[in-house]
Amino acid sequence: MSNSHNPVMNRMMAVDVQKNQQEVDAQFDKIVASQKMTVGGTAIKIFGLFLVLLAGALVAWNIEAVQGLLFPAVFVGFGLAMWITFSKKVRPAAVLAYAGVEGIVIGAISSMYEQAYPGIVMNAVLGTLTTAGGMFAAYSFGWVKVTSRFSRVMTFALIGYAGFGLVNLLVGMFTNSMGIYSTQYAWVAGLVGVGLAAFTLNLDFEDIAQGANRGLPRDYEWKAAFGLVVTMIWL
Repeated sequence: MSNSHNPVMNRMMAVDVQKNQQEVDAQFDKIVASQKMTVGGTAIKIFGLFLVLLAGALVAWNIEAVQGLLFPAVFVGFGLAMWITFSKKVRPAAVLAYAGVEGIVIGAISSMYEQAYPGIVMNAVLGTLTTAGGMFAAYSFGWVKVTSRFSRVMTFALIGYAGFGLVNLLVGMFTNSMGIYSTQYAWVAGLVGVGLAAFTLNLDFEDIAQGANRGLPRDYEWKAAFGLVVTMIWL
């Protein structure tokens, strides 16, 4: 915009430009505020994250060099998860990166187990999908009620299982074994872990439903999708 030779006119033009910009900003804020979280929008993001996860897993499954990145990927994935969880700002790029890194972790571990126990990976995938589908059906039909008491019990159970996992890891490091998973009681520990992961899915479903009902900002879809993907990876 060209300036006038009249300084008064220049000041008036500057005020008009500032006023117009404020109006544009106000309209933009209004549009953003009107974009609310929906179940459908969250489902799309979950689907996208699983595509990224699958891509990472396929790369690690087929490329031996990538399998060597297993342990770095574990630590990077954990760091991303902590950053996403405790960050006050929703970070879609970090969520997508997490899905890709965890895909590498899953692909590398799956390749190792498939070589030792042929057919185990397909059984694990089918078992995971079947369990997740069963939990979704149970939640949808109201067979599992996510109450405040249910949430508290699950929270304490998860803390307890995390403590058990840490102790088992330390025991395994000092005994050069897999801890309880090297004993005849491995199936018990595994069954408890699968059960907790399965019922944690109900917390994720409730989180998505309540977020949509409360009209949370659309950005929250990323955090809700992240939470469900984390549970599915664990399962």
